[in-house]
Amino acid sequence: MAVKKAKLLELDIVRAFAILAVLLIHNTSEATVELPVGSVSQAAYLGINKFSNFAVPVFIFISGLVLFYRYVDDWSGKQAVTFYLKRVKQVLFPYLIWSVFYYLYNQWIFDRSQLHFDGAEFLDLLPWADASYHLYFMIIIVQFYLLFPLLVWLCRASQGFRKKLFLIGIAIQAAFYSYGHWIEPLPNSASLCVTYFSLFALGGYLGMNYQTFSVWISKHIIWVLPLSILLGVSFMGLFLLEELMNITLDNTWYEIIFNTYPMFAGMSFIWIGKKLVQYWPLLTKWLLSLGAVSYGIYLMHPAVLTYWRTHVLNDSGPMISYHLYTLTGFVLSLAVPWLLSYVYGQTMRKLRPAPKKKLSQGTA
Repeated sequence: MAVKKAKLLELDIVRAFAILAVLLIHNTSEATVELPVGSVSQAAYLGINKFSNFAVPVFIFISGLVLFYRYVDDWSGKQAVTFYLKRVKQVLFPYLIWSVFYYLYNQWIFDRSQLHFDGAEFLDLLPWADASYHLYFMIIIVQFYLLFPLLVWLCRASQGFRKKLFLIGIAIQAAFYSYGHWIEPLPNSASLCVTYFSLFALGGYLGMNYQTFSVWISKHIIWVLPLSILLGVSFMGLFLLEELMNITLDNTWYEIIFNTYPMFAGMSFIWIGKKLVQYWPLLTKWLLSLGAVSYGIYLMHPAVLTYWRTHVLNDSGPMISYHLYTLTGFVLSLAVPWLLSYVYGQTMRKLRPAPKKKLSQGTA
């Protein structure tokens, strides 16, 4: 019998923060290279871009938390079958559909006269999500889904493994990083789950001990939140320092902060989400709505942003017009997918058959 656990509303709020960060990264990406290095505007856009880099790691962190929270006490062979059937429906099919969409859409946008579908060419794009720059996240998450049954079985079979899951995750990631950095580069490392293993493992550890973590974060948020901000500012500062001083720092510094920053940010967002649910119902309503459709926004927003950038050109003019152009792209890439995802969700609910009512005793 399935173990029913309470829905963690605060996690949808964390997803809302993470998808906003994804949009900030993609909407500021051009400004970081188009504007003169050393200008105030370029530094501001670069700062926003890098400060938002917790986005994908936090999504991975939350994925680990949700999976272990849901399944660690309720896992079996039957559950494994159900688990994979759900992932095929929720991840594999959407990945294939959206890969086809972006394969054709990008041709239509950039080289409409050569629009075509080549099966062999398309299949070559699938393994590493080359149909669009944002789909690599789905490749990462599929790898974690493949590993999850083994990880959850080990956690159920061994208390030692369960208690040390986070440390094991750090060790695995550090080993692969060390090999790739000092011995031989790992191909497609940005799309390998080992690049994010510590984040998934931390999420899993907290998911298995969520009540204990909730008490802990309430007591320690006084330093966790400031530390997460400090790490974000430090990550941002490293990039600004390199550009302004024309130097190159060892990648290990980036790797350490890139992983620790979203860990502390993710824990801070969970605490913030809990407080918003308690004290800010109106804002919570909007953030829950955004978090609930974050997957749809993630899938759709590059299409909107690309259309905006290729059909509405930003002619040189006052800097304020450049800021408004960038801001409009952000608003459109948020609002249009949000609306479409909401309409799609409402339509699917209406099309679902109503649950059958149980007949009471004595009813014919």
